[in-house]
Amino acid sequence: MKRFIHTPEGVRDIMAVECDKKRYLERRIDKLFRSYGYQSIQTPSMEFFDVFAREVGSIPSRDLYKFFDREGNTLVLRPDFTPSIARAAAMYFNQEEMPLRLSYSGSVFQNNSSYQGRLKESTQMGVELLNDGSVEADAEVIALAVQTMLRAGITEFQVNIGEVNYFQSLVEEALLDEDTIAELKQLLEIKNLFGAQELIEKQNLRKDLSRAISEIPGLFGGAEVLKKAADLTGNERAREAVVRLEKIYELLKFYGCEKYVTFDLSMLSKYSYYTGIIFQGFTYGTGDAVITGGRYDDLLEKFGKKAEAIGFVTQVDSLLNAIDRQKLTLPVKDIKTMLLYPAYLEGLAVRFAADHRKQDMEVACVRFQSGHVLDDYSEYGKRNQFGGIIYFASETEVYAINLATGETEPVDVSRYTEGK
Repeated sequence: MKRFIHTPEGVRDIMAVECDKKRYLERRIDKLFRSYGYQSIQTPSMEFFDVFAREVGSIPSRDLYKFFDREGNTLVLRPDFTPSIARAAAMYFNQEEMPLRLSYSGSVFQNNSSYQGRLKESTQMGVELLNDGSVEADAEVIALAVQTMLRAGITEFQVNIGEVNYFQSLVEEALLDEDTIAELKQLLEIKNLFGAQELIEKQNLRKDLSRAISEIPGLFGGAEVLKKAADLTGNERAREAVVRLEKIYELLKFYGCEKYVTFDLSMLSKYSYYTGIIFQGFTYGTGDAVITGGRYDDLLEKFGKKAEAIGFVTQVDSLLNAIDRQKLTLPVKDIKTMLLYPAYLEGLAVRFAADHRKQDMEVACVRFQSGHVLDDYSEYGKRNQFGGIIYFASETEVYAINLATGETEPVDVSRYTEGK
């Protein structure tokens, strides 16, 4: 029988220094979320299929990992946290009307095409601010997204902000059919200005409406873009969307985040549950957005709770890739200590190790085996993230060896041997 010791396509093992860096980054981000008053929530990795059904507006069914339980119910591995959080909030906080700040961390599973080169299991961390439809909530969540990038040590990045109502109001006014809207969205996604113009020209629209839709791909840049977007149309809903973005920008100045922000009125999302602002965080070293988020005021109602909401997710694996490719360092050090001893000194070594663990030191007891020399253990320690070795050569001869420098100094262990 063939034994499979490698991982399936799209998933991977993470170990040693890389795993320590990931856990360190997760702890820093979690601490940041808590500093903004967000409380933790954990939802199951598997949910009923209906939580991610088409009408919810999450990812397509073909990209879900689907299976059946014993009762014949269709289950899926969670592909997206937001519907799971919405379902849980509707279940446990249905009567709560005051703002709810929730944060989460865990794996999501998307059965992407193998040709996309993306992980099928990835780690996400994010926040959701529920029961708050205000501009202030929008600004807080965007500011927190900016701070997440900074907390990771990344300083060269941009958060692009869009508004789905701007695009949606114009195509609804133009009475475009679904196929045309879908094609237009594809052209906007790749910033194909000429393709969008050609498509719109075929629709025989009013001149002002045709111009407004055709110019959407070019509505990208600083705050000055917002005035241009407002001047392009008299559509009330579209102009209200622009006004909201202007208010958000002014609030972001209070947070000191405005320099990291640009506006992109052509930005769209594959998640159709978004109803207002959407945003994405980009940095160099990774092709995809490392942060994505937006407002979804209608989603919770699908689970029985009418509530406005906004949130974002951090793609932890992509963020780590960006950190590595930008040659940034996370302060993860080899601080474990190997306590190396011969068998007859095991009692002394165990007492020594137990005392130092009480001082929050990381100590691994390793018995010296026949057939090995000290250099073997030094190389073993370097391979396995040990910073140093406490070597018990005898009951009275004990040395501390720094594996980084090779320096050796004696260690006094007399208090562990007295009166034994």
